[in-house]
Amino acid sequence: MRTNYRRWSKYPYHGEQKPPIAYQTPADYPMFFIFRQNKNEFIDSFGQRINWQIKNPIEVNWGTELTFVEQTLLSITPQQKRIAQFWGSVEATQNMTPLIFSLAKKYRLGSPQLARALGYFHAAVSDAFVLSWYFKYLWDVARPNQYDRNITPVLTTPRFPSYPSAHAAVAGCAKSILSYFFPSEAVGIKNTMEECALSRLYAGVHFQVDNDEGLRLGRQIGGIVVRLMKSQKINGL
Repeated sequence: MRTNYRRWSKYPYHGEQKPPIAYQTPADYPMFFIFRQNKNEFIDSFGQRINWQIKNPIEVNWGTELTFVEQTLLSITPQQKRIAQFWGSVEATQNMTPLIFSLAKKYRLGSPQLARALGYFHAAVSDAFVLSWYFKYLWDVARPNQYDRNITPVLTTPRFPSYPSAHAAVAGCAKSILSYFFPSEAVGIKNTMEECALSRLYAGVHFQVDNDEGLRLGRQIGGIVVRLMKSQKINGL
């Protein structure tokens, strides 16, 4: 298939002579709320075929995206570096889970309510991870440092394809799930999750569109789970 973008599996990283080699990924892991009918078709918990809203990378102007990464890194601030390091030095969910406990304490959730919120959150996020890896390897989009080998990222560039950002997909999914359980906190949750996604641009390891479309994918996955919770009368606050 012809594309208008560089393939991750065809271009070396900075300082390397050969393209990166894919390792076993979670793209084929089982999911909790979404089911794979065949290689390219997925159904939701109601048996309905899912039409993914994420943009096909052939629709993206990757030259413009690269320029934005370069400009961001040239003008990056100490605060933006701290954001990149906060979200990129550990698993994203390691920074999200304390938020759930904090909100549970604020709203006096009982142990069963908290367990249920955590269960749906982590199961939904797991699906977001699987699907982000599915699209990563389906489209095989190169990283910024495979376009411009003079880029100096704030963090080490991960060894798997760029599009979409898994951080962003997880953040978008978390936004949907946590806003359902804590609707009065929706604005703060949205801001936190958008910062998580944006941190990958600040880190220099993702394009802005990786983050924007990752958020879109994650919100769609989260929305599927919220619809199921509503049907089961699992209530937020």
